Amino acid sequence: MNAEMQPLFWRISHTDQQGIDAVSLLMPASEPGQATEFPTDVSFPASSAGSAVRDLRWSDEDSELFLDLVDRVIDTDDSPDIELDLNDDVIQGIVQLVALRRFRTPRPLDEWLGDDVLTEREELEIGDLVSLNTLAGSPVAIIVGLDSIDATCILLEDLYQAEQLIAPMHSVLMVNRLAVLPSAFAVSDDGEGAVFH
Repeated sequence: MNAEMQPLFWRISHTDQQGIDAVSLLMPASEPGQATEFPTDVSFPASSAGSAVRDLRWSDEDSELFLDLVDRVIDTDDSPDIELDLNDDVIQGIVQLVALRRFRTPRPLDEWLGDDVLTEREELEIGDLVSLNTLAGSPVAIIVGLDSIDATCILLEDLYQAEQLIAPMHSVLMVNRLAVLPSAFAVSDDGEGAVFH
């Protein structure tokens, strides 16, 4: 797959719920009025009460994250130029992750982080499935952003403590890299491929 992607846009539109905007993927077409819109489950507080619909071009960061995540789930070694079906559930899931990263502000999880765990650690990469070391358990998450200190992750399951919801699935969280553990630490992980010492 090459990095030459057809320009993609986010369509931001008001919802029936006052003060909330919804995000869709907009695929432009060569003919005017033939654009295809793919709704996502991503919404966020509206920044203004202005026009009902706004179209934003994908940023370089959006495209880079999308390609990184696609590269994780599709073997592109055999064919560098592949066509992606935006109706495919896997591709729509990746678009959803990119939209969450773009439109949701990461929430620090500092007050819920657990004590450091002594374990063998690997270099973290975008798209890694990991477990987060929290006082409320070790939920599965996917890394969508990294810097030298923190990892930005999206939860792939709800995080509860004593039946109290701490963070719902698809929350965008910022955690210290030391709180990121291999996915085998997650309660929901089946342990397949885990290496025990």
